[in-house]
Amino acid sequence: MSDNAFRDQLDAAEPVKLAVVSPSRDTSVGSDWVPVDLWARYEAPALPRHIVPTVIERFAVAQAESMGVDPGGLIMSALAVCAAAIPDRIRVQVKRHDPSWRESARLWVALIGPPSAKKTPMMTTAMRPLHRIDTQLFKEFMIKQEQYEALPAAERKAAPKPAQRRVRISDATIEAAQEVLRDSPDGVLSQQDELSGWFGAMDKYAAGKGAMADRSFWLQAYNGGSYALNRVSRGASLIPNLSISILGGIQPDPLRRIVSDAVDDGLIQRLLPVLLKPAVLGKDEPQDDSVRDYDSLVNRLWMMNPPGAAADDVLRFSDEAQLIRRDLEARHLEMAGTEVISPKLASHFGKYDGIFARLCVLWHCVEYADAPILPATIHSDTAERAAAFLHGYIVPNAIAFYTSVLGLSDDHETLIELASYILAHRLEVVQHRDTQRASATLKALTAEQSRKLFEKLESFGWLEPALPPPNSTTPRWQVNPAVHELFADRGRKEKERREKARSALVSVLGQAA
Repeated sequence: MSDNAFRDQLDAAEPVKLAVVSPSRDTSVGSDWVPVDLWARYEAPALPRHIVPTVIERFAVAQAESMGVDPGGLIMSALAVCAAAIPDRIRVQVKRHDPSWRESARLWVALIGPPSAKKTPMMTTAMRPLHRIDTQLFKEFMIKQEQYEALPAAERKAAPKPAQRRVRISDATIEAAQEVLRDSPDGVLSQQDELSGWFGAMDKYAAGKGAMADRSFWLQAYNGGSYALNRVSRGASLIPNLSISILGGIQPDPLRRIVSDAVDDGLIQRLLPVLLKPAVLGKDEPQDDSVRDYDSLVNRLWMMNPPGAAADDVLRFSDEAQLIRRDLEARHLEMAGTEVISPKLASHFGKYDGIFARLCVLWHCVEYADAPILPATIHSDTAERAAAFLHGYIVPNAIAFYTSVLGLSDDHETLIELASYILAHRLEVVQHRDTQRASATLKALTAEQSRKLFEKLESFGWLEPALPPPNSTTPRWQVNPAVHELFADRGRKEKERREKARSALVSVLGQAA
């Protein structure tokens, strides 16, 4: 893929831009002061082809046709499985001169859709090779455990207990996960058929210290690294590497409630949301060898070693790949500027530098799964494909989730109510008293709350600060004239709705008199 083709793909996948206005800008329709459509619904994107490693794409597409499901859900499930199979010892040093920032291939994936989307069958299909590896590890552990128990008491006391290495856990408690991870330094994958249960177990202590400790555990599990345990009954111990990939499913409504009620500590933003399309009738046709090839790939990834024998042997980006990474870092910084509108979305964008590096590790390992030794350099073509997938599929899914499922901003319905009032009355200038006239809900807002709403509408390109009239200090905002032209039809409908409501109220009061 050429540099120009790569940039074309990224430009085509550019996330929604929220207007930032200034008094010098032209306010005519078609200018760069274009207001955002607050009523727009952002749909999940189609799966881009020929960017994901071929073995994974062939497997996901073939199984999606057979099952009648969204191939994107299978792609993301398979990527989470492959990321978990790759040992955490394989890491990339993200910046050339910063040895403290290293990323392994660890992903948190959330499949979002109704029960009919077949979330669990998708995850089960992708998990099969990892499940087989884990079953074999458990059988080997049981044999060693039996041999250990058969030792004479004196020998058993001197011999170390068998380590129970795992590659997956399912709906495990924090305590059970800690026990598994003490002997699984390369990390595990946690399959959560219902992420609502995962969140519920985490918040079982409500707002107490237990809930914070559980959430802290999972936040650490996203980053990896050593984790100290201090228990009254069992004493102190150390988990060498607390590393958990996550693959889970959830319906939109429960997730919306969870996000609304939960502490905003960044846990939600670490999940890569995938909005699934409805399932359709599957095909009953002979299967190709894509399942076998995928199973073989997962096994080879699990047995993979770092590029060298030394503990400090890490993957590094080539000079060209570093240029791509730095270009993306600048873009992600700009995307995080949406914080004034949607802090949660901005926080999610803030994770993308690390996610890009993790995707690069994953792509690199899959591409060299057959090589006798893993090359130590991630080249530009790998970085290009990882970047194209990040911005061509993951970013649009995130935008669709944070806008259409959660709402573009925390008080989006209130913003729409105020915007509807502006359109219905064709206001050219607004101030606090206008919010008090708009509706009963907005009437209760303080001047400070109104100011925050106006600032958000400013970020959406609807308003810009205006000078107050002489002898006044009341803040005012000029309405972008384009809103009345672009949303004229919506303004007429809103005016008609308000007039009908007013007439109905007068009629009811007249009957009661």
